[in-house]
Amino acid sequence: MDESELWRSRAVSSWQACERAGIRHRGGRTRVKEPAGLRAVPLWPFSQVLHTATVLSDAHLIARRVPHELLVTLETYRAGTAYAERPTNKRRYFDDNAWIALALIDYGTKDSLDSAARIFRFLEQGSDVIPNVGVGVRWVESGFNHHACSTGSTGLVAIRLAHRNLLDRSQAFEFAGGCADFLVSLVDQEGLVRDHRRPDGSIDGAVYTYNQGLAIGLLAEMGRRDQAVELADRTIAAFGFDRLWKHAPVFNSIFIRELMALNRDVRSRQWCDYVRAYLDRVWTQARIPDSGLLCGGGMGAYDKDVLLDHAGLTHAMLAFGSALST
Repeated sequence: MDESELWRSRAVSSWQACERAGIRHRGGRTRVKEPAGLRAVPLWPFSQVLHTATVLSDAHLIARRVPHELLVTLETYRAGTAYAERPTNKRRYFDDNAWIALALIDYGTKDSLDSAARIFRFLEQGSDVIPNVGVGVRWVESGFNHHACSTGSTGLVAIRLAHRNLLDRSQAFEFAGGCADFLVSLVDQEGLVRDHRRPDGSIDGAVYTYNQGLAIGLLAEMGRRDQAVELADRTIAAFGFDRLWKHAPVFNSIFIRELMALNRDVRSRQWCDYVRAYLDRVWTQARIPDSGLLCGGGMGAYDKDVLLDHAGLTHAMLAFGSALST
């Protein structure tokens, strides 16, 4: 087994652990719940479970029915033209819906692409042109702050829908370019993308790996490859071995996915060595032998729950394995 096959095999094994722990089938219905949870997970972890199932099925590693069943479940979160935080409420987050749209684009059927285009129209409602800054996307409908995570993910939705001929290319690239400019406006003195901009123009200085990943992906797809490469190198320099380990794995996963996508065009042994070291440590130290869940070894966590980080890491393993095979 070569290294690419090894990581693809580990991704499948990790997906199976996710299914055992959190995907429940009862009465002809599928629900995603935490191992000890009684209600459906919020849309944010659901989006990462859905996206991971989608890419695994696209790689012919799991059955196509798996993401199909999750897409049926997605409709229980439906609130108007987009999706709510939970099936039981109507609060809608723009970044949650962008993650769902990216998964639907990767699923790639006519219906899923049409749904992604519908979600994009909702995402546009959360966008604002900020003079001398770019296009910022709010985090939540009732909010006023413009976040890197919602802006970067929405920009990627726009450009990837344009690649599928579901948005006018020139308009989509103009919109995505505004999103990219907004992310660049958040860069701090270390050259890293900060978290969000407030209405008064002040910036929250928190730095997360997923915002770097979104900026890398968006800059690369806009043709601003040199900027993407520079940001990738700065992120790796800033997030050394211990800092990366303590960081939320789902954030690291999104960074890894976009870094490995860029690696298809800009080959970097350093990037692959960096990702390999992290994922090897995840597999050997964070994996719980009995359950196969990736949540041990003193690794960081997004919150007290398991599925969000676990699904993200599973997706990252597949992304790394796929990068090694190209």
